[in-house]
Amino acid sequence: MVHKTLRIALCAVLGFVSGAASARLYVCTTASGRTISADRPPPECADRPIRELRSDGSVKRVIEPPLTPEQRAALEAERKRQMQEAERQRAQMRRDLSLLETYANEAEIENARHRALADRQALIERAQRRLQELLRERKRLEEESEFYVRRELPEKLKREIAANEEMIRVQEKVIADAKADMARVNERYDAEAKRFRELVNAGAKPVQRGPLQ
Repeated sequence: MVHKTLRIALCAVLGFVSGAASARLYVCTTASGRTISADRPPPECADRPIRELRSDGSVKRVIEPPLTPEQRAALEAERKRQMQEAERQRAQMRRDLSLLETYANEAEIENARHRALADRQALIERAQRRLQELLRERKRLEEESEFYVRRELPEKLKREIAANEEMIRVQEKVIADAKADMARVNERYDAEAKRFRELVNAGAKPVQRGPLQ
């Protein structure tokens, strides 16, 4: 009977110790600076970090408060920024690889520049020749118009003058667009030459040309 009583008492003590060891303690500090301890997350700290402590007082985990709408928006914006930056880096790697596979040296870049500029220069020269023809025609039309100083111009002459002015505007635009395009071509090849030089100086290996390439 005595032994049975001792076993019951021992079980009770062990159960108490086990329950105490597994008890949870939550600690937080409110916005006003008050520290709260409880056996469950204190509602007063719903917007504050809550520390869950082990029986020895060490921190088991920290329960972060739910994000505010502003914080969620900022987190989403940062996530998008990181994704965009990662995509930018991947795109740059693709451009770098293409550059190294296209050119063996900077001289090839300059040759490609000259070919691209030559095409546009030829377009400008054709437009300039056509423009000179139109300007000579305009002079002729102006001289013919002098005969009608006190009279209304004939409809045919009006149409010729209007058509001439329109074609002059077209050729002037062709020349301006081609010159702007040449500036963009130079910017592009300047950037390619600069990047190619950076890659090679960093140890990258461009395409190797064979004797017949």
